[in-house]
Amino acid sequence: MLQFSLEIEIHPDIEVVHMADKVRFRGTKERIEEFAKKFHKLKALGDGQLVKLGNYVLKVSDYITEDNEKANWIELPNHAWLIVGCKFSEVAAEWECNPFDFNMCGYTNAIPFDIGVEVTDLPQQFWEDIEPDEIG
Repeated sequence: MLQFSLEIEIHPDIEVVHMADKVRFRGTKERIEEFAKKFHKLKALGDGQLVKLGNYVLKVSDYITEDNEKANWIELPNHAWLIVGCKFSEVAAEWECNPFDFNMCGYTNAIPFDIGVEVTDLPQQFWEDIEPDEIG
């Protein structure tokens, strides 16, 4: 049986969209911002510690292991989990693409099973749709 150091609760208003290569959490700007802040707690966890996120396992690792290939597991260094939370907050603030998946930022090597968000009360926006003079 897995031992979890932390559990991140998913608000009932957030829809969990499971895809073959990723999970995406869809919700309002307010709910995604609240959800994003929960990822900051992972920065305090150490190598090998596990976090329960609904049906998913988040693993904090100093080095990527074969756990990275397990179904519904996402493995990143602790500081990368902080970046996940920050990037998800940026989506809610309209500073990042909507929808957004972590592999899009290029902070680490691409993870086999990605994690992302989509803010439902904001328009979808992709980098290729943004004119250079619109970037602040």
